[in-house]
Order: sequence, then C-alpha cells, then structure tokens
Amino acid sequence: MRRWMKVVFAAAVVVPLLAAVPVWAQDDDDPEDYDRYADNYGLGIGAGLVNPGGEVEPYLTAAFRIRLGDHDRSYEDLRRGGMQAFIEPEIGYWEHDSNNTDLLLGVNLLGVTPGGWANYTWGAGVGIHFVDFVRRDPISLTDIDESEERLGLNAQVGLDVPVSDSVSIFGVGRWDLVEGATEEVQEKIYLGLRFGF
Repeated sequence: MRRWMKVVFAAAVVVPLLAAVPVWAQDDDDPEDYDRYADNYGLGIGAGLVNPGGEVEPYLTAAFRIRLGDHDRSYEDLRRGGMQAFIEPEIGYWEHDSNNTDLLLGVNLLGVTPGGWANYTWGAGVGIHFVDFVRRDPISLTDIDESEERLGLNAQVGLDVPVSDSVSIFGVGRWDLVEGATEEVQEKIYLGLRFGF
C-alpha cells in the first residue's frame, strides 16, 4: 500500500473514533439516542485525495443522500431490519493543474447498516467524467487543449460516525474505473461532514 494511502487510512479510522466518544456514552437501548439513524435525507461535503495514476491530487466532493423505501420507519424497525438502501447523486472534482481537470457527475446506490456507534456503508455507482486535458501534438510539437466526456463506474466502502442527532463525520474509500483513462483506476479516499434531515 502506498505511503499516502496508509496515512489517510489511519486518519480516516482514528478521527471518527475520537469523534464518536460522546456517542458511545449514550445508552444503546434508548431509541431516542438513535433518531440520527432514521434520517431520510443527508447532504455530505468532503475532501480528500485521489490517485489517478502517478501523482496524488486533492479531491473535493458533495453528495445528497436519499433513503429508499418507507420513510416513516422508526429506529427500532431499522435496527431489526438491518440494511437501509440509499440513492446518492454526487459531484466530485480534482485537478492536476488548471489544464488537466476531472469533474464527476454521478449517482450511487448504497447499502447502509446501522451499528451501535456508526453506520457502515458500501455500494456502487455510475457517472460521467468531464475531463479537460492538454495533449502534445507530435507533428507540430504544440499543446492542444481537449475535452472529453468519459463513462465511469465506482465501488466504495465507508463509515459514518454520528456526533449529534443531525451531523456525522464520514470516511469513504473508493475505486473509480474511468473509460479511456491512462490509468484505468482512480483510487480515492476522503473525509467529510454529513448533515441529516
């Protein structure tokens, strides 16, 4: 595993654990303590790192999570029922420099399992990558600006740690397969805040 991935992975594990200390102090059997798991919608904003093949770049993302199914389920129903399903439209952005950028518009289908102190997530998605890049013309030896739309697929795992009834800290590790990319897999890891309502 690359060194940067080890550091970010360690931070993704340690920060949510430290933030969860107040949540652990709550009584696991009190359903009112778990209203935060019954949110039907959530807005997540995050930042992290992307490795598109070679150099690690900053990555920014935002997503709107919508719970599928019965929106009136209580926490006890959710706890007994296990996994919840969410659909999540998202936007993501990274750039190598001002001439090489990737804007992602996508949608994910996620499974979320409520736990005692955290929600565990996994899922997959599809999106369009709007890629701007500079290509060197071998004949004229000049730089040519190009833009393309590329199909992308992703797989992801994550952890949401509630810090209040409506706010959680989340961490996600994901792998994006991007059509026509020099390196086919973009490795991403990011942390952020999710606001539930």
